[in-house]
Amino acid sequence: MEFRLELFVKKLQSSIEFYEEILNVTFSKRTATSAMMKQGNFSLLLTPDYILDEEHYLKRGGLTPKGKGVEIIIVSDDIEQLYQHVLGKNYPIQSKLKIQSWGMKDFRIVDPDGYYLRITSDKLK
Repeated sequence: MEFRLELFVKKLQSSIEFYEEILNVTFSKRTATSAMMKQGNFSLLLTPDYILDEEHYLKRGGLTPKGKGVEIIIVSDDIEQLYQHVLGKNYPIQSKLKIQSWGMKDFRIVDPDGYYLRITSDKLK
């Protein structure tokens, strides 16, 4: 099974810069209207929201706030290093790095479009 996530964004270039510079994501494909990264059976596609047809569900329901009720979870191989990297970029942290009751270490940030991201480790040993 493959899992694909498409995020509709206000400013494509700003979102690309966020994911590349703040989260160290590498986009393997780029066009004027999209950027895609793929890792294993997962792919992330960023697409500007202006391409949505007026009848599209997201347009009819409004585009703000984006991702309301959704937490996007990203697993990092080196959570400590990534957290320090994000801090070094002076990017706002919503929830500081800590060990959760379920045994994983995580921190939370919000991307430029308001998508809520939980950056987490693998289960602690």
